Amino acid sequence: MPPPRRPRAGRLRRLAAAAMATAGLAVLVPAVSAAAADGAARPVPGPVVLLGTGGVRWSDTGAGTPALSALPDEAAVAVASARSVRPSTCPVDGWLAVSAGARAADEPGPCRSPGWVSTPRDGSPASVDRWATYTRLASDDPGKARPGLLGDALARAGLDAGAVGPGAGIALARGDGTVAQAWPGVGTAADGGVDTTAPDAVASSLADQVRRALAERPALLAVDVGAVRERPGGTAAQVSAVDRRVGAVLAALPSTATVVVASLADAGGQGRLQLLAARGPAPGAGMYAGYLRSPSTRQTGLVQTTDVTPTLLAALGVPAPPGAVGSPMTATGGGTAGDVRLARLRDLAAPAEVLDPLVAPFFVATLTLEFLLLVGGTLLVRRRRREGRDDARLVTATAAVAVIGALVPAATFVANLWPWWRAGSPGAALAAAVLASVVPLALVALLGPWRRALLGPAGVAGALTALVLTADVATGSRLSLTALIGGQPLVGGRFYGFSNPGFALFATGALLAAVALADPLVGAGRPRAAAATVAAVGLVATAVDGLPGLGSDFGGPPALIPAFAYLALRVGGVRLTWRRVLAVAVGTVAVLAALAVGGWLRPPQSRTHLGRFVQTVLDGGGADVVFRKAEQNLAIVTSSPFQLVLPLVAVAVAVALARPARWGLHGIERAYRQAPALRPGLAALAVLLVAGFAVNDSGAAIPPLAATLALPLLLAVSLRAGRPTAGRRPGPQPGPRVRDTAAPPV
Repeated sequence: MPPPRRPRAGRLRRLAAAAMATAGLAVLVPAVSAAAADGAARPVPGPVVLLGTGGVRWSDTGAGTPALSALPDEAAVAVASARSVRPSTCPVDGWLAVSAGARAADEPGPCRSPGWVSTPRDGSPASVDRWATYTRLASDDPGKARPGLLGDALARAGLDAGAVGPGAGIALARGDGTVAQAWPGVGTAADGGVDTTAPDAVASSLADQVRRALAERPALLAVDVGAVRERPGGTAAQVSAVDRRVGAVLAALPSTATVVVASLADAGGQGRLQLLAARGPAPGAGMYAGYLRSPSTRQTGLVQTTDVTPTLLAALGVPAPPGAVGSPMTATGGGTAGDVRLARLRDLAAPAEVLDPLVAPFFVATLTLEFLLLVGGTLLVRRRRREGRDDARLVTATAAVAVIGALVPAATFVANLWPWWRAGSPGAALAAAVLASVVPLALVALLGPWRRALLGPAGVAGALTALVLTADVATGSRLSLTALIGGQPLVGGRFYGFSNPGFALFATGALLAAVALADPLVGAGRPRAAAATVAAVGLVATAVDGLPGLGSDFGGPPALIPAFAYLALRVGGVRLTWRRVLAVAVGTVAVLAALAVGGWLRPPQSRTHLGRFVQTVLDGGGADVVFRKAEQNLAIVTSSPFQLVLPLVAVAVAVALARPARWGLHGIERAYRQAPALRPGLAALAVLLVAGFAVNDSGAAIPPLAATLALPLLLAVSLRAGRPTAGRRPGPQPGPRVRDTAAPPV
């Protein structure tokens, strides 16, 4: 038999060039079209008014809050992620987010109340108390927010602004901490919360100040209506007082006013999704009605408090300055009834708030049960083999448990197809939903015709995981938004596309699927077909991960491209040289550049993470982003003794997989012999995880999450490889031999 032909380097280069050109066209064409279609919206008639509060949720509204309860019928509404620098947001933090257009915070510790240096007379200039502290903390934070961004933008545009209350003063202060026109606002209780004594008189006083402020004809007026704080007796009285103030101020505004009512902070130490609404004329044309939506979340009815600043500026016809990370909110779905919209908002808020205390117990219980079953089954298999007894059924059962365990992460996403959070016992309902989701996935992986191949069930399990996550990002990331391993709006990380958990599972699943598809081709002496198969899977995976309408991932392509390129070269029998490694690196940078430039060419409010990074580089902040990513990863790794142990465990696993026979892992050694694509596949997985760790924010989470999928499937493969006939090919094995000297998976 003649030796198999190896792929020519020229053809590989042409394939890589075609892939890069496809990626570039797929990104640049829609980006240019979007940029061309974007036009500056006309400003609203005015005035623009921000009513800011804190600790008020839609679930707090009802018969006792007539002004807030009327908003779903007369405004566009949403729940808002108020996440700041820390897990819970203080009132000062919320107002600083409006001032800076980005996350910023006061000093850690008990929440402090906003304040003036000295109480201003009506309409006089005023200075914000502790402004130097706010700017110093923002400068020291890796996010580099700039308090005063909104005030300076208004000053440059020649627009007057007025602040009623100290929180509003923080929002509208210029870079030096001063406000040109200020009114004192109303006082707070001793704990910084809403003073509930004489609520009608206080509301009337606040409305009078607003009327006097409107007489000065400001383009933008911010009003601090007070923040609700947790108290032993509950928050109902405070919310009712806030409602009276909001109602009184709304009654004092002209009919032409565009009003944003925003709860900018949490009531206590637990983060919650807050109330947000916009009423009146919208930029361009029409009125705010239905749901609010922002490009920063791409979720109907879910926005961020950092979207408030660009929305106010858009209403005034002022472009958002660099440094404002949010996007202008727009209205959609105006034909739906108010009670329907309110029900949807509660469906957005409830799972996010219920999920937080369930994550740790769920995974502790699930992983412990899986570990016990797998260890017990593996020990029984070894015992039977030592005794020379038949182990076929036990191997099948233990391998099936491993495959089922590997599919649990994907099932946690599918489980959100059911509204488990509405049940009386959400934890039990979530567990039932995950179980109902994992069963069909497992049946597909274990019972199809691919079950006879050694890598068949593992490859299908990986493919199913990647397909579930692909379907999710293609339909708006609704499943991952509140999945156990998802974005989780309270964290405020990713609201669309692939978060780090999603990327870890998607990329690992896609790579394992490529290994399973390439393995029979390698064994049949068809290295060119094996390399083309891996390249095709890699191209699709990179497109899904990086394109703006899908994964929109910043750090995914730099990890996916070298991992799949390495695997394609290895299964294709191509020897690795420095020139080819350099070509892979150049190709990675080229694809990443195409995705980044394409994202940057989109309208500023619609730019992807990569597009915003390009703008950051142009503004001179690229090095800060790189250092911030490195600092975050280092902080995670060194945050606890457990985190410090994880890299050592990863190295130990890599060493063991590189030379499994030396460490007694004979099942894996047999799997390497029976499945020649497995060893280079694990090395490619190591490339993926190391690169993913290095280039992503909080990338330290990627290897452990990938392990929840990869390690159970590897155990299933090693168990099946030990059976007398599992996955064995009769006769001599053709095709290139994968040498034991291959690069170890480290």
